[in-house]
Amino acid sequence: MAGIIFRGIKLQDLAEIYSLGEKVFTLQKYPNLYRIWDESEVTEFFVNNRESCFVAECEGKIVGFILSYVVNKARIRYGYLVWLCVDSDYEAKGVASQLFDEFKTYMKDKGIKNLFVDVEKSNQRALNFFRRKGFCEPKEQIYLTLYLDKEGKDENK
Repeated sequence: MAGIIFRGIKLQDLAEIYSLGEKVFTLQKYPNLYRIWDESEVTEFFVNNRESCFVAECEGKIVGFILSYVVNKARIRYGYLVWLCVDSDYEAKGVASQLFDEFKTYMKDKGIKNLFVDVEKSNQRALNFFRRKGFCEPKEQIYLTLYLDKEGKDENK
C-alpha cells in the first residue's frame, strides 16, 4: 500500500500502539481474550522483544502493529505472534498482510522454523487470514473461566 512504512517499533511508538490496541482489543469485541491489553503488555514487548515487533506507519501515524516473541528453549525455537492489530480505517487495504510478511521475513532471517498464533474459533476473519498466510493444522484448545465473584451465587436470583 502506497504511503505506508513498515518498520520495527521505537520507544516513541508505545503510546500510539497502546491507544490503537485499546481501541481494537475490547472485551465487547473479543470477550474471550485471555491476555489483557494494557500498558504493561506493550511495555513488556518493547523491553523484552522489540526486535520481533513491527509497526505500519502512514503520515507519521501508527495504523497497525505486530507484537511477537521468539521462544528459545533447549530443544525448541519458535516464533509466537501474540498481537496483530490494524486501525479500522486501514482494514482490507493489505496492511495486516504486509505487517505479517515483515514479521515472517524477520523470523526466517533469524532461523526460526515454526510460527504459532492463537485465534478464537469464532473469529473466521482471522482464521481465514492466517490460513491464506500458510498456517495449517489448527489445534483446538479449550480455555476454561471461573468467575470468582459469582462463585456460590444463584444466577437465577
